[in-house]
Amino acid sequence: MRERHLEDALGLAEIRRPGAGERWVDLGSGAGLPGLPLALAYPATSFTLVDAQRRRLDWVSATAADLGLGNVVVVHARLEEYGHGPDRGSFDMATARALAPLPVVAELGMPLLRLGARLLVPRGKPANEELDQAARALQQLGGTIDGVVPNPSSPIDQVGFVVIMAKIAATSPRFPRRSGVPARTPLGQRREQ
Repeated sequence: MRERHLEDALGLAEIRRPGAGERWVDLGSGAGLPGLPLALAYPATSFTLVDAQRRRLDWVSATAADLGLGNVVVVHARLEEYGHGPDRGSFDMATARALAPLPVVAELGMPLLRLGARLLVPRGKPANEELDQAARALQQLGGTIDGVVPNPSSPIDQVGFVVIMAKIAATSPRFPRRSGVPARTPLGQRREQ
């Protein structure tokens, strides 16, 4: 638990340390990873944890309250809808752990970020094909792949990576597309000739 979940979450702060007054969003937070450990370690940073599953969020809310985390906001929403809400374009950083393939994560995350912000996506070694598809998707979303770095908290026997996406231009208001569409028809796919 400590190595696989807590240290993995806190490893993201070695790539980009949460700053005082910043707003971070954890996309598809599930059981609060990496959002809760980061919120505990960085109380001067605000963390918004978004998930579509109410039962998971009830546990996350109760845990945040038990830990006295006043810097955690829990949001019950589908990311496709949340990306069109009042928090669009307002976050300094985003995280997405075990959410979806990279092009889908890009479509769900980029609309929430302000210009210059980053999206950190921990995963195993991404295939070149998935990175290429994500890069093509990001061209449509106002983003770019800023790097793929080894996850500093990876166990020696199972090295993981973090894909870093940067928001470099405004995201079109047509993104994210309606619920379910990003997963069914990911952006950046090559069209058959």
